[in-house]
Amino acid sequence: MLYVTIYTTQFLVTASMGVIFAYLADLQDRFGLSHWELGFVAAAGFIAGLAAQLLLSPLIDRGHHRVVVWLSLAAAVLGAYGFVFAESTWSLVTSRALAGLAFGLFGLVARKALIGRDVSGSGAKVGGLVSCAVAGFISGPAIGAALSGISFEAPFLLTGTVMALLGPIAAVQISRSPIAAAVVDYSDLADLLRRPRVQAAICVHVGIWGLIGIFDATVDRYLTDVGVSSVELAVGLLIIGVPLMALPPYTGALAERLGGGRVAVPALLLFVPAVLFYGWIGGLVTFILVGLAEAVTESYGAMGAQVLVLEATGAERAATGTGVLEAVGLTMASIAAFGGPPLYGLIGSRWLFSGWAAVCLVLALLAMWRLKTVEIPPKIVKISH
Repeated sequence: MLYVTIYTTQFLVTASMGVIFAYLADLQDRFGLSHWELGFVAAAGFIAGLAAQLLLSPLIDRGHHRVVVWLSLAAAVLGAYGFVFAESTWSLVTSRALAGLAFGLFGLVARKALIGRDVSGSGAKVGGLVSCAVAGFISGPAIGAALSGISFEAPFLLTGTVMALLGPIAAVQISRSPIAAAVVDYSDLADLLRRPRVQAAICVHVGIWGLIGIFDATVDRYLTDVGVSSVELAVGLLIIGVPLMALPPYTGALAERLGGGRVAVPALLLFVPAVLFYGWIGGLVTFILVGLAEAVTESYGAMGAQVLVLEATGAERAATGTGVLEAVGLTMASIAAFGGPPLYGLIGSRWLFSGWAAVCLVLALLAMWRLKTVEIPPKIVKISH
């Protein structure tokens, strides 16, 4: 029951945030937003998630998961309904920020509940959570496209109502779940950031989430410019999302078995050419082909990074450790989402994605360097310091 309700709610929270993805170009036209304003709306969700994860993740490790899960669900419902009544740039930013707050917090508290008191087997459990998040994200645009014929507000009204009805069931289950609580404060953040495993995981996460930020803020405008419709974009996202939905439980288990570093770093190296070719998309077919290659490498890299952090934290500080990882990734995504639209307008897709591919290559080399002196264990359960 715990797994079913957590995975279902994670899907809904992420779908609610993903609905807006296919509407970015429509938002720009509907509200007359400039490229900078569009970037601000896109970045608001990442910024809110970042702040919440940095400030509240230690509370989850201290045993206050009940308060956090209810807060995250309230933000999710209000964020969805906010787009129903939005009339200005600031109301759009506020709604997007609430959705980002929910996205950041629910993922942390759900992961903590799934891990419980022992990190053994957490690769597959967390992988399942990632799969549901991805499924929600790529289903969001499809929901938006399917209901767009009714009204702009319809998909937000639907997702907000479903979360209001089903979310409390997950909150009750999470509140009752046993977790590994510990005396954790903000000084633990600095300690974790000094660890080579965490630093390597951050390098991988920055590369992946930087692309996510650019992708989130620009690809709808980009594909519209090359003649891809909103419906075709939704179909393309569903197809390229299949590896990200199907692979994480297996890539997470593989990373736990081999060691996070042995999965995360090679994946980031293979991620580089996929990012590069995003700049040469000419239509729906090339978008799908490049997107599938990127999705496969992302699924390995993301889960390898998650396991690297759990190798360093154990179950007791899992929320704080993964919160740091997610917060750093969201920071990069915020910057990329804010700067992506104006950079796209200024230098075009080829220079934009080529530049980020070069950054990812440097990050992969840095991760390799930080892991040189680290002995990679066969199972993360043996690592608690």
